[in-house]
Amino acid sequence: MHRRQFIMFGLASGAALATGVSLYPLAVADQTERDDAASLVLDAILPALLLGALPQDQALRESALLQTRQAALDFLPFLPKRTQAELSQLFLLLSQQLTRLALTGHLVAMAELSVSQRLQLLESWRTSYLTVLQQAFNGLRALLMGAFYGQPQQWQALGYQPPEFRPYE
Repeated sequence: MHRRQFIMFGLASGAALATGVSLYPLAVADQTERDDAASLVLDAILPALLLGALPQDQALRESALLQTRQAALDFLPFLPKRTQAELSQLFLLLSQQLTRLALTGHLVAMAELSVSQRLQLLESWRTSYLTVLQQAFNGLRALLMGAFYGQPQQWQALGYQPPEFRPYE
């Protein structure tokens, strides 16, 4: 953790304690709030994480991002309950201003950051000495890469040929 991040974390913690902000809203969030938070975070992270793999055409890029977000959201219920809870909590934390400041060092929404800033954020999580941030990076990366490359329209770019099964006779 860099000195600036430590200072920002301290300021955010102090402000949260001084204003009486609690994490209670995270515990009582309903499914709609959790889905909205997940969509916000995925929309912000996907362009950075998939940089270079997305099509050059803007319409195709937007379509691929929307399909990948939907595939990730559709897959979440199939994850183990603990993983679902951790990802849901991460999405909620990143969607709220003070907790986002503590986790990212940025007060603005993640979608308002430039792609290079988002890449730096993800890299800082990947190399963080805090295991929780490393887990957040690895969990999001695995979920989003699986959602993107699990789509049949992406297989041609990979040179992947799905297996063909003989019909059962």
